[in-house]
Amino acid sequence: MAALPSPTRNWHDATYPSLSPTRPELSAKHKTVLITGGGTGIGAETARYFTAAGASRIAVLGRREQPLLDTKASIETQFPNVDVFTAPTDVTNQSEVDAAFAHFLGDGQELDVLVSGAAVIGPLEPLRDVDPKRFLDALQANVKGTLFVAQAFLRHAAANAVVVEINSSAAHVNFIPGFTSYSAAKLTVYRIWDSLAFENQDLSVFHIHPGVVDTDMNREAGVSKATGIEDHGGWHAGYRFLCGILS
Repeated sequence: MAALPSPTRNWHDATYPSLSPTRPELSAKHKTVLITGGGTGIGAETARYFTAAGASRIAVLGRREQPLLDTKASIETQFPNVDVFTAPTDVTNQSEVDAAFAHFLGDGQELDVLVSGAAVIGPLEPLRDVDPKRFLDALQANVKGTLFVAQAFLRHAAANAVVVEINSSAAHVNFIPGFTSYSAAKLTVYRIWDSLAFENQDLSVFHIHPGVVDTDMNREAGVSKATGIEDHGGWHAGYRFLCGILS
């Protein structure tokens, strides 16, 4: 039984065999993939799954260099022939975003898959008490990062390229207090990507809610502690969903 509102009949909070990236129908062979927020948590695990599924080139972007290098090393230890590109990138800095995309893809190369996962939580105080500047700064950071990544993606997207936007049920459901800035940001982010799909109907955009996964952001927000919920298979389910689209 779902502990939170669920759009699916069956609720899973752990991985299961049909999510395996070794399944032929989930192959990402010959795909070029770029993941923002790829140094840790859901982004890093998504990179590992794409590698296991046969993606030929993967870029992981994030603000901190060492987690990116750690993710790269963990992938290359298991899959020494894969091309893993890293670039410390603050997605709220347009020049850094543009440079990372251009460096990874070079002249004439195209991007098959973008996983947009970079985000910030922002202030967690109730609306009555929250500092307006911190509230708006966090909102702006999430929206700017999405806009800059979306524009870079459009310049490099292959025909029929796919975006998976890692969103949150917080965009639609009030499940703990103090999430107003993050919730408003994620709903705005959802609309930006939906508009991109509407304006570019050869491209596909999908939004996933990966569950309450034990990541740095989750711990910062205190969601698992507040709800008593922790999912272990959220990013895997999102990966399977994406590969079903690609295959």
